[in-house]
Order: sequence, then C-alpha cells, then structure tokens
Amino acid sequence: MADLIIVSIFVAFIALCVAYVGWCDRIIGDDELVPVESSQPPAAADVPATTTAVTA
Repeated sequence: MADLIIVSIFVAFIALCVAYVGWCDRIIGDDELVPVESSQPPAAADVPATTTAVTA
C-alpha cells in the first residue's frame, strides 16, 4: 500500500512539473530561435584589436 502512495505522489509531482512548464511557456513564450540575417558589418568586438607601442 505504501508503494502505491509513493508512486501516486511521484506521478502527481511529474504532472505538476509539466503543468508548470506549460504555464511558463504561456507567460514568456516558446524558446523558438528565429534566424537573423544581418547586413551590418561586424561589431567592434569582432574585429581583432591592434596594439601600439608607446615610446617615451
């Protein structure tokens, strides 16, 4: 009988987790990635930095 109670609690917990994820998806939306086609040049962080020597 105790096994049936533990299994019931486990199944209820999994159902609650699935419902929670569904509820969060309704709030923030799905995690679908949309491909972005950029026509802009790369950002400054993408360009290799050059070093200049300081002469005294």
